[in-house]
Amino acid sequence: MDPADPVLLAERIADAAEGRTAAGLLAVASVREELRERPGRRPCFTPDALAELHRMLVAADPNIPGPGGLRRTPARVTWPDGQRFAIAVAPGRALHGHVERWCRWAVRTASPALDAAAFGMLRLFTVHPFPDGNGRTARLLAQCDLVGAGLVPGLLLDVEGWVDAHRAEHDEAVVAGAEGDWERWGALFARVVTETARQRAATVTAYGNLLDAELDVVAGDPAAAEVLRHFRSGPAVSAEWLRGRTAHAPGPALARLREARILVAHPRLADALVHPGLLALLDAPYERQGSPGEGVSGAARAGNPDGPRPCRVTGRRRPGRGRRGPRCGRTSGSGDSCRPRATPPPRGSGACPSTAPR
Repeated sequence: MDPADPVLLAERIADAAEGRTAAGLLAVASVREELRERPGRRPCFTPDALAELHRMLVAADPNIPGPGGLRRTPARVTWPDGQRFAIAVAPGRALHGHVERWCRWAVRTASPALDAAAFGMLRLFTVHPFPDGNGRTARLLAQCDLVGAGLVPGLLLDVEGWVDAHRAEHDEAVVAGAEGDWERWGALFARVVTETARQRAATVTAYGNLLDAELDVVAGDPAAAEVLRHFRSGPAVSAEWLRGRTAHAPGPALARLREARILVAHPRLADALVHPGLLALLDAPYERQGSPGEGVSGAARAGNPDGPRPCRVTGRRRPGRGRRGPRCGRTSGSGDSCRPRATPPPRGSGACPSTAPR
């Protein structure tokens, strides 16, 4: 098959996205298992486990060549506006040592949970342990930290969407944190958690309202209503999965729901059925506060049949070119490379000195 075929490329991207989801769920399961085995100890991924998680996250991604794992070459980061940053940590033993220290600090830190998640995420950014996919890995691990601390019940926050919508602000805060401005990075991380949690709460509310409206439509059909109630715990159903979970035979009820176009075939899972409106809610991208819609999330509008539906292709904002980079004032002779200096965290921050970017 032609690798440039757009249909094939779309399939590969979808497979990669499903792989990232599976890797994220496995990471959360690992955190919960470690909490059960070692209650009271903050879970952390060892260097080997971190490398394996990265391999799973980038597997099948057509945009990331190679098998994944810790990088074996020096790293440089290029921003969309052309600025380039050299990563000071060399590959090999030095990189492995930095990741080991990151893990030891993560287990032993007494920092508040939100601070620890923010510091751990920034530390991975500055070490840049992988050839590519460092951002998605660090953001996943930050969510795992929040799950481990009991602040969120699962991978609910659309951190990737928030970063896409605030790319310049995010990247400049990363550089500021690497240069010792922990407060700026910590404040931005707290915003990420707060705003994505608010967006997810709006999604949950809209999802419940839409499902309740559909249940009112089928109120005279107990078997169909019983099928729809299962959408409270999952985004799709099938006759096989429902068998044994409902008091009625699922086949006839599913047929009536399909005939009424309340349920339709799942776009990728054979024999599975979804509610198109509920699926649109779950697929709706994060929308930046203050964007058109006056702060109403894409999820909330997706659940409103009278409001505009989000574009499933271009709804998520992408960073524009020509944005300003960090004003660090230190460049190499070529004027395009910046190495963050070693800066200890501020006193009283609760951060271990081993996490200072160097």
